[in-house]
Amino acid sequence: MSGVEAEVSGAGLRAERVGRRAGGRLVLDGVVLAPETGSTVGVLGPNGSGKSTLLRLLAGLLTPTAGVVTLDGTPLGGLPRRTVARRLAVVEQQADTQVELTVADVVRLGRVPHRRAWKPASPDDERAVRGALERTGLADRADQPWHTLSGGERQRVQIARALAQEPRELLLDEPTNHLDIHHQLGLLALVTGLPVTTVVALHDLNLAAMYCDQVVVLSAGRVVAGGAPGDVLTEELIAEVYGVRAAVSCDGPGRRPHVRFLGTLG
Repeated sequence: MSGVEAEVSGAGLRAERVGRRAGGRLVLDGVVLAPETGSTVGVLGPNGSGKSTLLRLLAGLLTPTAGVVTLDGTPLGGLPRRTVARRLAVVEQQADTQVELTVADVVRLGRVPHRRAWKPASPDDERAVRGALERTGLADRADQPWHTLSGGERQRVQIARALAQEPRELLLDEPTNHLDIHHQLGLLALVTGLPVTTVVALHDLNLAAMYCDQVVVLSAGRVVAGGAPGDVLTEELIAEVYGVRAAVSCDGPGRRPHVRFLGTLG
């Protein structure tokens, strides 16, 4: 399968043929991504396919060695970090701290891009924090110490922190890792119900099929397929990219594809 562009068009955040080299190795090669406003795009692929690198390029945490990431047509690298942070929010795989913080303290960190140094929180800041706590179902946990939370609750707090930034784009790097099924479903239902454009890296093909409007599949740093889950998640693609035999049916919620794995190839 030759590299193809991800056919998800729209304004806002765009990756235009981005590439990235690290340690002399090509990690990403010619990736094109342009999520439609308000949609949820899942980034799929085996370990080492470049999912996390792509998310970090989109966030401006890494610089592409080829191509460009733009925000409303302006290269991300040419924008002040505070400007980018007011627009983009990032939830990485794991977050931890040894500092004694409450849930509300962590969520307030999302307001840092909107505040001047040494200035106290404004009424707008507190309104955004309260709204984020309520939207994520954490209002009654505001004063609870961070370190007493479960893994699923901590991920929810990180999403609340991201929401307190009041972003228009939300980037999540494998947010369901290490969560049980209940928390995986709850977290993705929460994320996909938000009024933002979301790009989320996922391992689980069935979760991607259930919750994503579009999916992009990476293999060896290149986009090999992009489009609606029902068009992309075929038995042939899964065999070629993941090296496993699978049966794909339309038994998922809303007649979306459901993948049943049958074993490895060879």
